[in-house]
Amino acid sequence: MKYFLTVTIALLFLNTFATASEEVSTPDVSPFNTRLAAAEDIQVIQKSGGIVYDVRDNYSDYYFGGHIPGAQFLPFTERSRPSIDYHIEDDSFDWSALPKDKNTPIVFYCEGENCWKSYKASEVAAQIGYVSVYWFQDGQSGWIKKGFPIEGHSCMYEATAKLFSSTNNPTTWLLEPEQLRVWIEKGEKIKIIDLRVAANFQKGHIRGAVFIPMTQLFSRDKIQLMPKLTDGATIVLVSENGQFAMAGAMGVANLGYKVRVLNGGMGAWNQKEGKTLIEPAILQNKEQKKAGWVEKIFKSKPKK
Repeated sequence: MKYFLTVTIALLFLNTFATASEEVSTPDVSPFNTRLAAAEDIQVIQKSGGIVYDVRDNYSDYYFGGHIPGAQFLPFTERSRPSIDYHIEDDSFDWSALPKDKNTPIVFYCEGENCWKSYKASEVAAQIGYVSVYWFQDGQSGWIKKGFPIEGHSCMYEATAKLFSSTNNPTTWLLEPEQLRVWIEKGEKIKIIDLRVAANFQKGHIRGAVFIPMTQLFSRDKIQLMPKLTDGATIVLVSENGQFAMAGAMGVANLGYKVRVLNGGMGAWNQKEGKTLIEPAILQNKEQKKAGWVEKIFKSKPKK
């Protein structure tokens, strides 16, 4: 009997967790005493004195991902179930930020049809006395699909968010000195880029490293020292202590490369590997001459 109860409780827990974590579409009808707004209605409502509220709870989505022009950011922190039988007391929202005049038209929206924050905010706003409440179910994604303009969008936001999500985040970029040594000795397909100042590079650098100062990493000519994307090589960035390299890795990854950062930089290499695979440098980039890119880009002459 005890075993049966334990298994039953466990199954109920797992079922509850699965239900809460999965995406659930919002109803096709607006909450009681509210109106369903289309994207085309938003500007009309604003021109009539209405206020549009973006209730997504991520500051970054609003300020960097962009928002409906004129929309105010009023985050709704959702803890209750994504269903019509939610418990609003479990959620967090600043109701006092809504207009004092309850005749003011107000619109709530969030990410899209799988986002319940705007549904809940709309329904409760109507319950506490607001008489012209609109629910924009299609939300941000629906607005963009319509081709309407957005405000505050950063072109780097989606790419940066993708880089820092799940398996593709800065912790996976870190490469320990021991592993880099093994890669070099095995002849793995890598390209080491040393971002330090010229004087430090000349004193000694990891074998095969190419010198590109951090300030020139994304210049038109220096980018051409990187391998072609189709080569499938991994870019390994090296700086004094790893901080510059980590900053540079974001841009390199945005170009589409597989990127790694020497964890702890040359300081860590010197501590763990000593002078292994270290060689002095004469600042004459053989790869530049071999590729002939300088002449091709800047010194080419028209043929007669």
